Amino acid sequence: MSADIQVGGIPQKKKAFSRRKFLQRGAIVLGGSVVASYLGCSPMRRYTAQKVEGMDFPASISSFQPDFWFEVLADNTILLKSPKIEMGQGVWTGFAMLAAEELEVPLEQIKVEHASTSSGLIDNINTGGSTSTASLYESIREVAATMREMLKEAAASKWGIKTSDIKVENGVLTSGNNKATYAEIANSTKEWKVPKNPALKPKSAFKYVGKEVKRIDLKPKVMGTAKYTMDSELPDMLYAVLLQSPYIDGTIKTIDVGEANKSAGVVKVIHEGELVAVVAKTFFAADSALKKIVVTWNTPNKTQQADLIKLVTVGNGKEVNVQKVGKARSIIEDNITDVFKQEYRTPMATHAQMEVNAAIAHVEADKATIITGTQGPGQVRDLVAKVLNLDKEKVDIHTPLLGGGFGRKAFKGNFVEAALISKAVGKPVKVFNSRQQEFQNGVYRPNTHHVLQAKINENGTIEAILHDQATPDMILKTLLKGNDIALKLLGSDFISAGHGASIMYNIPNKATSVWNTDVPVPISIWRAVGMFANTFAIESFINELAHKTAKDPIDFRLGLFTDTNDKIIERSKKVLETLIEKSAWKTPKAAGIGRGVAICNDRKTIAAAAIEVEIVDNKIKVKKVTHVMDVGVSINPEGIKAQIEGCVMMGIGAALYEELTVKDGQIEQGYFSQYPLAMLSDVPEIQTFILEGDDIPYGVGEPPLSPIAPAIAGAILDLSGKALRSLPLRLS
Repeated sequence: MSADIQVGGIPQKKKAFSRRKFLQRGAIVLGGSVVASYLGCSPMRRYTAQKVEGMDFPASISSFQPDFWFEVLADNTILLKSPKIEMGQGVWTGFAMLAAEELEVPLEQIKVEHASTSSGLIDNINTGGSTSTASLYESIREVAATMREMLKEAAASKWGIKTSDIKVENGVLTSGNNKATYAEIANSTKEWKVPKNPALKPKSAFKYVGKEVKRIDLKPKVMGTAKYTMDSELPDMLYAVLLQSPYIDGTIKTIDVGEANKSAGVVKVIHEGELVAVVAKTFFAADSALKKIVVTWNTPNKTQQADLIKLVTVGNGKEVNVQKVGKARSIIEDNITDVFKQEYRTPMATHAQMEVNAAIAHVEADKATIITGTQGPGQVRDLVAKVLNLDKEKVDIHTPLLGGGFGRKAFKGNFVEAALISKAVGKPVKVFNSRQQEFQNGVYRPNTHHVLQAKINENGTIEAILHDQATPDMILKTLLKGNDIALKLLGSDFISAGHGASIMYNIPNKATSVWNTDVPVPISIWRAVGMFANTFAIESFINELAHKTAKDPIDFRLGLFTDTNDKIIERSKKVLETLIEKSAWKTPKAAGIGRGVAICNDRKTIAAAAIEVEIVDNKIKVKKVTHVMDVGVSINPEGIKAQIEGCVMMGIGAALYEELTVKDGQIEQGYFSQYPLAMLSDVPEIQTFILEGDDIPYGVGEPPLSPIAPAIAGAILDLSGKALRSLPLRLS
């Protein structure tokens, strides 16, 4: 997006068609609507939880707005405006590939940018959950195919021939001596005929989908021309720095802004309740003045790390049973002396994305423009409109590229503060967090506690397994804020925090309960949500069961996948069988090497990793990762490979290093020096293998992450006989 926010076309009143909506902005604009909702009720909580855990989440576009629109530009390129946000995961490239297939144009002829909210293209589910490409796989193709047929209809009418007589290649329509580009037809046509159900290409006819394609945003990112919020500017823009409490729930006790007001370059020091900001002509001037503010804080929240661990423990809070097959709990309780039982914990973590939260706001008398890197432009629009007391249609959100999100930019940013500051000074204002503010004033992945128990028969088979998980709410209370009835009916956040808690194996008696408890720390979603913690606990337990029964951990799992009528089970078996082959699992290990494995079903994407580790200077060193993932349909193998490799490294960091702690009501970590991540020296040999076990694509952005930590723990168990049951994994 250019810094001067050029928006093509003039919005016109939208009129509904039976399937799609169309309007003209000097080009063709098309769309449809996909509306998704899901709500359970109290007697069906368990059924609801099981369904939600495996359900697909489509893009949710309100029915009175177009969900996608294309513009045919003068040079015959096609501009696709996306309601899904590109934050490094490669969705723009996948969208362009899908559009190019049906439009019959070269991939390089497709340009993609984020849709501003004024276009009407707002995805109410936001970008996350690895749903972007999967949810729009058919929608993009349908809209592109409709556009292609509309152009053919227009050309046929102009030439006085049948539509079937027209061929399309590289964005050029031909029939005999007649020839015209898409742009020429688009510019000369005023009335359009809308086909009802244009035929879509079969998978066998794809030119791009399934082929390795370099990302369309690769060159600008490498060359430094890609635009992020920090790169964006508006004419006559000022800079603001926020005063934020370093304490959770901290409020201003006393404050003196006198010296800050006198500081060079300062335009205004704003102090309205808890909103304190220095506005200046440069960032340096604003930041220098902020340091001159003398403030003391009320600190009602005295939370200690031990408090969080005690709160988030199985048995505390509200229990919701999310899985029940057979009589697992009664079998465990009746045979308690013969039960194998272990406990696992995961810590709090922050997102630590490269780009801090930032926003530019320009508030005028009756409208507002916001530039901000967000995973939910529609939500930002609604929040800003509310605080400014403006109609939603008067607030326009522009989203540049995101320098990482991982859930951090899904709900909380500094766009509201930017809007209030701009309103106060009457000029555009840029606001961005320091790294310390990003760490200490964010939202966090919650700590979790897991108790797993199994009844093992004499022949080594598992008769019953029980999983109790304790976790704070990640997202449910945010989504259902103010809807106490729905919160009571659902009872537990099995959508996110409880995601992946159920046992995927064919064990005759199995049960899972989620214990939700409130904590005095701001909690939200983190990449892979609950799947990360639950996979660590469950798969570590499965590795321990295999170790206890002296069985190969992959063979042990294959023995638990017995339902041949279950497609997920069959795909899981294929993933593990491929992992055996590609990782050379059955070959003898080198001295000093341990091997571990883990697998997960993350909303129908099956991901598994085999990992080799060694111990160097009493530290865990990951040597090799072999990762196999069944994605359903592979759109861009090159992009999937990049996602797997990124998840492997994030998984290594989460397994070995990342931990956020609280002391006296304050997040202790404020800088990367206090919150280490995986580094280049941690990069192992990584092999990636992609399987296509279905007819539609599933998510790829999060599933590869979850098997990494338990596979590392399994490798340590294999190497040393010692089970590590808490993250980050430490030998001593």
